[in-house]
Amino acid sequence: MASYIVLIPPLQDNQRQDDRTVFIRDGFALIAFFLPVPWLLFNRLWFEAALVFAAVAAISIVGSYTGHASLAEIVAALLALLVAFEANNWRISALERRGFDQAAIIDARSAADAETIYFHGDAFAADPDPVPPAIDLVMPSAVPAPKKPAVGGMLGLVGYRGER
Repeated sequence: MASYIVLIPPLQDNQRQDDRTVFIRDGFALIAFFLPVPWLLFNRLWFEAALVFAAVAAISIVGSYTGHASLAEIVAALLALLVAFEANNWRISALERRGFDQAAIIDARSAADAETIYFHGDAFAADPDPVPPAIDLVMPSAVPAPKKPAVGGMLGLVGYRGER
């Protein structure tokens, strides 16, 4: 299960705006690892995107001028890894700067489950205890199996004498 941070928008005309509530999964952002700058731009993290772009450009320029391009690629990959681990935290911070408040942290399987748990309460979150099936403990009376004559020894699909 993943943890989801619930951010609620500021009140508008003293009324809640539940339709603008944001659920952010806490953890590694896979798309941010492969496409860090576009992910940051898509999530409106302008300052962070500019810093990451400048850092990647500087790493690549230094790597090409010094002849250590492979080392520059490793450093750029490590930067992308850092972005992927911190991307959702940066997104939470940006929303808090815009006036959103952290309302809850919910453990759920998906964002849809987190929304259901947040808006409808814990009754939906609890899995009911599994009901064991009723087992009839009465043993049927043993009926002897008809005896078959042991004609030949057979192991697996093919017998010793080549029979099937």
